[in-house]
Amino acid sequence: MINILSIFLYIGSISFGGGWAVVGLIKEIMISQNYLTLVEFKEIITAAQLTPGPIAVNMATYIGYKYYGLLGALLNTLFLLFPSIMIVISYSHFKNSIKVNKIALMNSLILGTSLLVFITLYTLGIEFFLDLNIRAILLTIMVLVLLVKTKIDPIFFIIGTGLIAIIIL
Repeated sequence: MINILSIFLYIGSISFGGGWAVVGLIKEIMISQNYLTLVEFKEIITAAQLTPGPIAVNMATYIGYKYYGLLGALLNTLFLLFPSIMIVISYSHFKNSIKVNKIALMNSLILGTSLLVFITLYTLGIEFFLDLNIRAILLTIMVLVLLVKTKIDPIFFIIGTGLIAIIIL
């Protein structure tokens, strides 16, 4: 249990931007250390995306539960969030005594977060296209075009593509 908790403490301490910026880190670490297979990772990301809340927190909770039940889910979530909580508490305590160039800090965080999100999307997307599932690629392009061209709520596309994927893919 200690190893998984330390992994999520590490991920929580180096990940800025949350959400999709963290998914790539979770994927690389959990698969490289043989805690998950690629298929299990895809299933977890699907479940985490469908449940309310931030995807990284949902994934941490799911992985903790998978290995250690309810206690693992709670601890894994806490360890992922702990560094952020400590940063906020520290900032609120020391905000008057710390002089930071806020524009430079924000630009650095924006760049780092953008890179993490790009790497995550690239690693997930390249596998999708390397599978060469033409039906899935066409469905993705069709949904993207419809999302851009219509005012239909995205939830209908999520439900619709899920049903279509079950039927034809």
